[in-house]
Amino acid sequence: MSDQTWLERLEMLLVRYSHLEINEDVASLSLVELWAIYLYLSRLVDE
Repeated sequence: MSDQTWLERLEMLLVRYSHLEINEDVASLSLVELWAIYLYLSRLVDE
């Protein structure tokens, strides 16, 4: 998966799960931390 693809999907997931209030911290996170959030939110979709 390319960087652009998962980052775009992360943006969509952050909007979908905005009630978790993760959006406020995204700008200060590293790519590794963003990847972890992406994996977490992706798992929520699969449940």
